[in-house]
Amino acid sequence: MDMKFGTAFALYGLLAVLAPGDAVWADELVTLDTRPGVTQSFLLLEPDAEPAGVIVMFPGHEGVARFSSRDGKPGVETERGGFTASEEARTTYLENAMVVALMAAPSDRPDGMDTAFRSSEQHATDIAVVIDYLNRRYRKHPYLHGHCRSSFSPASIATRLNNRGIAGLILSSPRSQGRHGAVTDYAKGVIDVPVLLVQHADDPCTGTPYSGLGRVQKFYESSSQRVDVIVVSGGDTARTGPGSCQNGAHSFRGLQRETASAITHWIRGEEFQTRIREQ
Repeated sequence: MDMKFGTAFALYGLLAVLAPGDAVWADELVTLDTRPGVTQSFLLLEPDAEPAGVIVMFPGHEGVARFSSRDGKPGVETERGGFTASEEARTTYLENAMVVALMAAPSDRPDGMDTAFRSSEQHATDIAVVIDYLNRRYRKHPYLHGHCRSSFSPASIATRLNNRGIAGLILSSPRSQGRHGAVTDYAKGVIDVPVLLVQHADDPCTGTPYSGLGRVQKFYESSSQRVDVIVVSGGDTARTGPGSCQNGAHSFRGLQRETASAITHWIRGEEFQTRIREQ
């Protein structure tokens, strides 16, 4: 057994010997050894049905996620994590037979991840171990999903890994400008897996304006044969204080379930809504 996967890999080994019809899907907290003295934890949520896909979700902002257990069920507390920290999004993915791996920051970044770390070789190394674990456990390449500042994680990781082991990228409210930079700052012409961009037409965040969506789309179209776009309109479009960049239109409030449902149809290769509007 490769011990770099820690105790979580032992559980995988037990599940792997079961016949497909005998598999028991359950929620758990997984912690993997990644770099010397560093671990990467994530909350692994499994659907009741046979998984149709695997989504790795990176909470937005600084990616802080704290896990707990209550009545035998895992719980999570995030700090300004946006759409990829939304319980509604996770629930919708599970209802649509998606496995969800909600990432925490690694053990050497307890206060969160800045853009420099999200763009680093160390971050790619951590998530490469997670990707390998998920590929082994489910026999499916995962989709990497980042929101706002956490869109840097899928973009940088896929670039550094040269798409290895990755099914596709989902970038919601992708960073297109501002002091933190943009996802287009990474090497051009590398990403060849499918890319889905999700953007609100009235996004108030200065780093993820609707006007910047076209630049991001063209960047990925230079190398990927499939780049799709979902535009969201309406919902809770409150613009109150600095929190409006974490809530409201920026995080598709009021339309999160509809948005997550469209994303699952895209992953499945089915017809999906490219325009999501409040009814």
